[in-house]
Amino acid sequence: MSDEILIKKCREVLRRIAWRLQYQVKKLSTRELPIIENICGQNLISSVDSKLHVEEMLDSLPSKARFIIKQVVINGVLEEIVAQHLGISQQGVNKYKRKYLGLLRKKLESNPTIS
Repeated sequence: MSDEILIKKCREVLRRIAWRLQYQVKKLSTRELPIIENICGQNLISSVDSKLHVEEMLDSLPSKARFIIKQVVINGVLEEIVAQHLGISQQGVNKYKRKYLGLLRKKLESNPTIS
């Protein structure tokens, strides 16, 4: 009887953990991915020209910011891991990410056409 209760509680805990992880991923993707896809009204990631434009925009950033954006946003590496690699705090990585994603967003809004 106690094994069944323990199994039931473990399943409930695992469901909560899975839901939280799913929610975090959804929240991140809705906050970061539209910068590239929704500004110009099309799926930019599928075209070579758009990839080159994104690379050009990333190259305009300072090297630390470029590394953080590429690792966290594009490659999906956790902020904690990037912070350890750079020797700064996770909050520092998050601050850089938000600051430079905002800068990239402004650049895209000011020049939405890709030639």
